[in-house]
Amino acid sequence: MLTPLGDILNWLAAGVLFPLLMLPLASLVDGKTKSGLAWLSLVAVAIASPVVFAILAVDLAPPKISAGLMTATIAGVVIGFILTISNGAAEFARRLARPIEWVVRRVGRISLWLIMAMALVQFSIVILRYVFGMNFISMQESVTYMHGAVFLLAGGYALLTDDHVRVDIFYREASPRKKALVDLAGAYVFLFPFCLVALWAAGPYVANAWAVREGSMEQSGIKGVYLLKTLISVYLLLLIMAGFVVATRAAAMLKGKGA
Repeated sequence: MLTPLGDILNWLAAGVLFPLLMLPLASLVDGKTKSGLAWLSLVAVAIASPVVFAILAVDLAPPKISAGLMTATIAGVVIGFILTISNGAAEFARRLARPIEWVVRRVGRISLWLIMAMALVQFSIVILRYVFGMNFISMQESVTYMHGAVFLLAGGYALLTDDHVRVDIFYREASPRKKALVDLAGAYVFLFPFCLVALWAAGPYVANAWAVREGSMEQSGIKGVYLLKTLISVYLLLLIMAGFVVATRAAAMLKGKGA
């Protein structure tokens, strides 16, 4: 059950995420029809490239695509093309960016409350151990769970608000247009490829954890390691969503419509 579900999610990533991620690039083209055709061309390249790579690679078997998934992917692309032609790639990207940004910000802000909870639990662990001589494995493991959740759930929020660590020399003093160019190039050259490959690779890892309902090796530990591992996929999706918003802003700035 989990293997077919993982395959479906992977191909939805290829059929849905890839097309959506091409919108900011297509928005650089003027005109609704031209931007729609540019988007369709980029989608074709984005979907065909990994398929061709898998076919040509020695150690990879050609991907197997069911008729249902193929139909769903084609339907999604056709619907996306119609919406892009109707609204223009720039406007369509902006409309999608608003709810996506809201989700990423909301998840990030909620995850920040885990820092307070983590501090309170850690304080309780110290008091119980050194004052009352009591120790609970599940409480200790909960700190690890919350610590991991904070970083994984707040990663997209940090990217969106530009609070992540930057190691650069020129970006800080660059003009807004040059910053937008760096952001757009960074999203498509580094961020999106990393997230999509990692998301694809994490599928079997997370699925195996769910298959055995992986839990703590300690008898009294938390039996939810599979839930913690699931946050890896959530983290990557949030990064992709945040990157889409950043790329949309950068494209708007390059076209002279940014703030």
